[in-house]
Amino acid sequence: MLKRFVFVVLIVAMAALANAQEWGDLDGTFVLKGAAPTPAKLQITKDIEFCGKHNLVDESVVVGQGGALANVVVYLFDTAKPKIHPDYEKTAKAEVVLDNKDCHFQPHVQGIRVGQTLLLGNKDPIGHNTKADFFENTPFNDLIPAGGQVKKTFAKEEKAPSPLSCSIHPWMNAYVIVREDPYFAVSDKDGKILIKNLPAGEHTFVVWSNKFISNVTVNGKAPMPAWARGRVKVNIKAGMNSLGKVEVTP
Repeated sequence: MLKRFVFVVLIVAMAALANAQEWGDLDGTFVLKGAAPTPAKLQITKDIEFCGKHNLVDESVVVGQGGALANVVVYLFDTAKPKIHPDYEKTAKAEVVLDNKDCHFQPHVQGIRVGQTLLLGNKDPIGHNTKADFFENTPFNDLIPAGGQVKKTFAKEEKAPSPLSCSIHPWMNAYVIVREDPYFAVSDKDGKILIKNLPAGEHTFVVWSNKFISNVTVNGKAPMPAWARGRVKVNIKAGMNSLGKVEVTP
């Protein structure tokens, strides 16, 4: 009975804290300015009978309709730990999936929090391995048999997205962003990002792409101050906030 009472008091206290703290969302749209590059066809040198059936191209730059730029990562980069909205507690221990499928990684960029589990799957009828290089966490290089899976957890956050590769199939590559807090997003096929329930106040964000992100205009103008090293300060207010339409010049 006492434990139940303490639990109820804790829930009420968390709700009161959430109400006292103002929270805001951040959205934005990333667009490639100018003609989109033609994705280079990848050279298939292993398991050609299966992998050669798929139209595999370089995913360094993925451009959709209207120049929409996918796989741009935006993540909070404050020096102090942020307050975390109570809604994120529901996914604090969730599994996050990154598959080997059709001889490439899906998705090309995946985000995960410390405390969550990365489920590395293999949906192909052939074996793959996933090699991960980190600065803060222990690197790994695990074989994943056909139809198999491997689970990984991380003890520390990484300051930047970390590369993944497959030693069996050298054209395969992807990135995983490991963060301690949940305030990150990866732009979708429409170039859009959305980070929900940020604590109100001024924050620094990193904007990252594995090709380019420094030469930008925001809503048709050069940002002031300029995005030095892909970093931008945003004053988050209660409700919706926006990075705007970010045009990237290659």
